[in-house]
Amino acid sequence: MLYNISVFFSFLQSVIGFTLMTSTAMRFREPVKKRVITGLFVMLFGISLLCYQLFTQGIDSVDRFAILIILVIQLSWYLICSDDDFFVSLFSFLTFVNIYVSISYISDILSMHLDGSAFVIARIVIRLVIYLVILPLLFKFVRPRFRRLVDALDQEWRAAGLVPLMFLIMQIMVLYYPAPYWYWTHDDWYRYIIITVYLLFLAVYYLLYIQASAIVEKYALEKRQLLMAQQEKLWESELARQKATAALVFQQRHDMHHHNAVIIEMLQNGDADQLKTYMKSFDAALDAHKANAFCTNPIANSIFNVYARRAEAEGIKTTFRVSVPKVIGIDNIDLTCVLGNALENALEGCQRLSKDIEREIIVIAKFIDNRLRVQVENTCRSDIVFDGELPVTQKQGGGTGTKSILYTAEGYDGTAGFSVRDGKFITQIVLNGN
Repeated sequence: MLYNISVFFSFLQSVIGFTLMTSTAMRFREPVKKRVITGLFVMLFGISLLCYQLFTQGIDSVDRFAILIILVIQLSWYLICSDDDFFVSLFSFLTFVNIYVSISYISDILSMHLDGSAFVIARIVIRLVIYLVILPLLFKFVRPRFRRLVDALDQEWRAAGLVPLMFLIMQIMVLYYPAPYWYWTHDDWYRYIIITVYLLFLAVYYLLYIQASAIVEKYALEKRQLLMAQQEKLWESELARQKATAALVFQQRHDMHHHNAVIIEMLQNGDADQLKTYMKSFDAALDAHKANAFCTNPIANSIFNVYARRAEAEGIKTTFRVSVPKVIGIDNIDLTCVLGNALENALEGCQRLSKDIEREIIVIAKFIDNRLRVQVENTCRSDIVFDGELPVTQKQGGGTGTKSILYTAEGYDGTAGFSVRDGKFITQIVLNGN
């Protein structure tokens, strides 16, 4: 009886451990809570069947199919909860199958000198130690890097899925054919083969990560070049604006004595109403060519001016409360990325609303304690859905702007957050100056 109970807890540990490992890399499908509860019910059903078979038919009827049953339960977990693409899920699932099989082999080998219940309990303890070591590492180090690769890569996952598949086939061939590993002797050369396979597994995955990172860097470089082109356009726009302002000042100085002559003539003739009309038209002409100086930082000022004019053309009210000095210790391209994407998203959010609704964009930017704090609010639709910490894009091929903001903030040891409150979409960014 103790042996059967120990075997049941061993199966239960395998299911829980495998589930936690896969969850470290998975992007959960919305609604997360409902999906997780459904997945847990499916697991409970599978474990109940396993338990019934174990205690009614005996260990021999279960042991031969235990791994297969566990894999079916985990496959159901993936189908229910994973929101990743098929090939990403395939790569992740097969990778963790490889890890699970290797953990099973290591725990079995280290417990092989024991018999009966002692063997099973020792195996449970060894697996528990392994899980306690690798799970924090997977959550802290593997997940953020893997999710970044998932966001950056696309078709490459089709070929990447072959790597864990080939290693799984190699593991199965070495561990179970022609004889299972629990029949190996101490001097059996298969032991050295499987060690070589595991070392090769680690080396290939490391090389795969390096290659994938190089592809991501290539995409990032292309994106940086696009941002540089955008920054160049902003500089050209700022230069053209300054030239126009200088030309206007020169023209106004040249024409000022004509305006003074007209004003004096109207005063002498007592045409007060006509003089008021003339002064209003003169002020309107000046306002039509005015340039806003939001802050002393040329890049930020250019971006604010560009989007202020675009918002004005769309009939969108704008409010800027900004104070960004010329030197802030943030790369101009990164500053363009953050401010440009935040304001572009705000403008697009307002454009999706009917023109009958009051639309507004509020920009707050302060540089305090060597930190740039930016908050952009815009009126938005009520049907915005979030996938984790990021909003789900509402336009075809979109969604890269919020990710770029998030990655740029991480590069400056800062934070970026997105939320919806009282009909307003709020983007909050903190960047630490270098």
